[in-house]
Amino acid sequence: MATITKTPSSTWKAVVRKRGWPVTIKTFRTKRDAADWTRRTEDEMVRGVYINRTGAERLLFDKALDRYLTEVSSSKRPSTAYRESRKAKALKKKFDAYSLAALTPDLVADGVPLCPIWAGRRR
Repeated sequence: MATITKTPSSTWKAVVRKRGWPVTIKTFRTKRDAADWTRRTEDEMVRGVYINRTGAERLLFDKALDRYLTEVSSSKRPSTAYRESRKAKALKKKFDAYSLAALTPDLVADGVPLCPIWAGRRR
């Protein structure tokens, strides 16, 4: 069941409550956008394909990559950590301002020839 209410800041808050699913809330500039989103979200929940993308929409690629370098790469051998940090610079140039939810396979495939990461890779 979806509820759409107007907030004091003149935006529209959509709340979707469905049994067996977490409560999902999102804010929109127009009531039409809110209604479309609630319809789409409820439909995905009914079909069982709903994926909560809130965290992925908020997290930028460069922040996720920095976290990987500090938490994962730093525990590897120094030569591997250095190589990964060099590769990360090329990735940051290409995907710096993207949220994780906005990254698509096509976008990554377009960036592959520009990144030296995949050039000269041995198998």
